[in-house]
Amino acid sequence: MVAGQNRSSPTLGKRHKVVLYNPQAVFFTMPLSLVTIGSHLDPERYEVVIVDARLEDDPIAAVTAELDDAICLGVTVLTGAPIRDALATSRAAKAHRPDLPVLWGGWHPSMFGTECLAEPSVDITVQAQGEETLAEIVDRLARGESLAGCHGCT
Repeated sequence: MVAGQNRSSPTLGKRHKVVLYNPQAVFFTMPLSLVTIGSHLDPERYEVVIVDARLEDDPIAAVTAELDDAICLGVTVLTGAPIRDALATSRAAKAHRPDLPVLWGGWHPSMFGTECLAEPSVDITVQAQGEETLAEIVDRLARGESLAGCHGCT
């Protein structure tokens, strides 16, 4: 044990892993939405892993390699071409870990949340800006609580 730390220090406990995925797209920009929502989570309690499909040779393998000890997978989804990759990755995640909550956020789920939930591999959609909603979701998941009544979720 490091001098000056007590055994109950959150930095000594296991952090919960949150995997965030940026699907393939026809354009290249930094995944700023994922950086923003990921940085809103408490780094002493959560390890945030961002997988950017545009930088991976096999993005689905890169995502599934991170899922064994994750508490959720968050996918940012734009209407158009990225949906195909978001669907493939979400389905692969569910095949790998059927118990893992898969969250979709971004423009498409904000406009079509109910329709997105018709897809069996999508468990939760986040409406509008997701920083506070994701923080509430992962806090509830980490405590084993229901997401009923979670502001910004469908």
